[in-house]
Amino acid sequence: MRKVLGGVATLVGVLLLVLGVLAKPVLYDRLATVKLDQKSTSVSEGTGMSALYAHEVDGKPVFDKLENAHLRSTRQVLGIPGRAKAAGKQDTDAFWQTTVQSQAELNGKWTDLTYSNEGVSFNRKTGEATNCCGDFESAGDLADPAKTVDVQHQGLFFKFPFDVQKKTYQFWDGDLGKATPIEYVREEKLQGLDTYVFRQTIPKAEVATRDVPKAVFGDSADGDVSAKVMYGNVRTLWIEPNTGVLIKGQEQQDKSLVADGYPELATTKGTIGYNDKTVSDNVKAWGTKGALLGFVNGSLTLVGILLGVLFIALGLFLTFGGQQRDRRAV
Repeated sequence: MRKVLGGVATLVGVLLLVLGVLAKPVLYDRLATVKLDQKSTSVSEGTGMSALYAHEVDGKPVFDKLENAHLRSTRQVLGIPGRAKAAGKQDTDAFWQTTVQSQAELNGKWTDLTYSNEGVSFNRKTGEATNCCGDFESAGDLADPAKTVDVQHQGLFFKFPFDVQKKTYQFWDGDLGKATPIEYVREEKLQGLDTYVFRQTIPKAEVATRDVPKAVFGDSADGDVSAKVMYGNVRTLWIEPNTGVLIKGQEQQDKSLVADGYPELATTKGTIGYNDKTVSDNVKAWGTKGALLGFVNGSLTLVGILLGVLFIALGLFLTFGGQQRDRRAV
């Protein structure tokens, strides 16, 4: 019986030892990879905001200036495995499509303001944009709202790398069309989950010039006017550090149009961020996964090796210890 128990203990010890040795180079390497077929939805809300509502009345364009408005932004993310596979990059890269529908609550109903569509390819471990698989972004106008154009993304987009560090990263901003620094700020608990807080500050400045109808500024005259597109933002992100997943996001947006002879017109201004349900869902979905991944990347190696050695020692003792005592007794 001792030999049987000793054999079992030795076998368990060997398995634990192997698990500890291979935890980081094999197990963690496989777990720390984003899915190709991602599917998620997040909802952001903001109150007391300013926005421009462009619509038609009796076939004519109307531009309403919304003040103290309640806005909602719904982002859907859908992984498209076929894009990465077609490029032969499925082992290293993923391609995710994201759509964002922005709405305002008008007369008790949610009314569409804007809609965007963007496709991004990125490294499955680092989260860095790779542009391997036909990245695109919305470029719609009144004539063709669904129009898209090719784009070269930079930096991080959907998530941070696995095993996030307390340092500055580069994060993509669609309004600028480039990545800019996003700095580590502090640690903070969200509903009991440890997160790293990062902040990206974009001073307000001109980002484009475009011709817009004079009616946008409330002018009854026909024709267009050249306007500067002004943009500024303070983006704050709460990141689960083991997975790099975005748990909560918030933006203090300041977008406007400036044209000679008219007062500055706010197109989007105010603070908007993930609502409580989205944050709660993210905490539930990623809290346990993050803790498990952190254990595999950290303590599992030491625990596996120590327990493995102890079980092997126990197994050898049970197998051979009794025989040595028997020989001494003869």
